[in-house]
Amino acid sequence: MGRRITVILFVLAGFARGQELPNAPVSKVTFATLAVLGSEIVADGVTTRVLYQRRYDETDPLAKPFVHAGVAGQVGASLLGTGMIGGVWFVLHRAHRDDMAGWFLRSVTAAEGCNVGRQFSILRTSRK
Repeated sequence: MGRRITVILFVLAGFARGQELPNAPVSKVTFATLAVLGSEIVADGVTTRVLYQRRYDETDPLAKPFVHAGVAGQVGASLLGTGMIGGVWFVLHRAHRDDMAGWFLRSVTAAEGCNVGRQFSILRTSRK
């Protein structure tokens, strides 16, 4: 199994190296938005873990198995989600749809911020 994964990684690395990256620079606003999104994802993971330990259950059916798997599952779910967000942003950026990529990134950051705010509110008012 390990050999197969190694071969797949080498093939994908060869494809990625053979492609030309766009000359359009990534703005400082994008880096700041990515930093805020990263901190929100960490805060989401921490509050989800604390709420799960206080006997609150995850309502998202996609995230429930990851939350029930423990800390490693939550880290894996956070990495998968971050990778999907980054992948969509990268595809939009490569397609020279920088306006759409910026709006996508800001909307995901706003949605994650609302979720983290909701979780902090539940954490503050929980009595368990």
